[in-house]
Amino acid sequence: MSGGHPAHRRKTLPIQDRLEVWVRSGGRCALCNAYLLEGSLSWRTLNLGEMAHIVGQSTDARSPRGGHPLNPDLRDSADNLILLCADEHAEIDAQGALDVFTVERLRRLKLEHEDRIRHLTGLGPHRATTVVRVVGSVHGQAVELSRSAAVDAVTARSRFPLFLESYSRHGVEVDLRHLPGEYCAPSQDARSAAAESRSYYRYATRALDEVIKNQLRAGIDRGSVQHVSVFGFARLPLLVHLGSLLDDTVPTDVYQRHRHEQSWIWPVEAGPATEFTVRVDQDVPAGEEAVVVMNVSGTIARREIPSGLAALRRYEISPVNAPTHPDILRQQASLQSLENTIRRFLASLEIEAKTLRRLHVLPAVPMSAAVTLGRTHHPQVHPQLVIYERLAGQYVPTLEVGPATG
Repeated sequence: MSGGHPAHRRKTLPIQDRLEVWVRSGGRCALCNAYLLEGSLSWRTLNLGEMAHIVGQSTDARSPRGGHPLNPDLRDSADNLILLCADEHAEIDAQGALDVFTVERLRRLKLEHEDRIRHLTGLGPHRATTVVRVVGSVHGQAVELSRSAAVDAVTARSRFPLFLESYSRHGVEVDLRHLPGEYCAPSQDARSAAAESRSYYRYATRALDEVIKNQLRAGIDRGSVQHVSVFGFARLPLLVHLGSLLDDTVPTDVYQRHRHEQSWIWPVEAGPATEFTVRVDQDVPAGEEAVVVMNVSGTIARREIPSGLAALRRYEISPVNAPTHPDILRQQASLQSLENTIRRFLASLEIEAKTLRRLHVLPAVPMSAAVTLGRTHHPQVHPQLVIYERLAGQYVPTLEVGPATG
């Protein structure tokens, strides 16, 4: 390769081999995945790709890696060419980086990229998914939830992300980190903390409503969204609200961030999925209000239940023959099991508690479960959900999902 040596006149590459590399690479840089047929400033169709040699075209020091024993007749072949953007081309040819970008490493990177492109382009249109990303902070901390992290997660499930033009090529994205109150430390007093949270949730729910209703639902209405993949990192009440905005008739995968791997990819786990059950924890007559304690990723003790809820009928959702812990949803099948349990529970309320208008929810759940709870809730059928949050050492109501029925 001779990109860094303008004095050396390189031979013209065969058209057939250039075409083969472009097709194999899907028009993207094999290292940074940049799309190479469009300018990021002008948005015009431009040829920004550069054909780089893995083993240099020349057999001497004029070409990076030119001293490799590869036959000179094979150096302009598609197998020795890699499609790159200008920045990556310059870097792999830089004298100070030749020990990093060896022939073996570049061959491996080329093969991995081209295999991925072939796999993704081989998936039928029914494997497309529209990505929804919602990122905020929890206890003042945010996590990495980039577009590439979402791509890795959905492709691991044999789907490919559909980034539509109307979604600014990023899917449906809601970034809450700029909102007033996102990083504010809660007050020491529970009542003041609840008031501050409610003020924050007014901004946050408005941001979610605007994006989901105007972008995602518009795509569903025009038939361009056939499947949805949801990634959410935010405070639990807000994720329940997010789930309530999703169309339950559209097939949806909800992703969970796994602490051990620091990844959004669902691990392939052996063994059966975790099962969940609902039991009546306090059997008193059902009236207009009841409580459900969701002990999934942690346990909420009875003494922590607010005194104002103490006299109400109380349900508990918990795992079967398994302890609660933060990574309990290790398998996607475990989340599906929890979803089925929630659906059965809400359906049972329609029969057993017809007078119920308001369900107070104390959640100790992973974030994916919060989204799932909101998605399974039907505001015209099920009682209003009052979502509680632990603030200043107490559980306080901070967000209502759905209108109070009556």
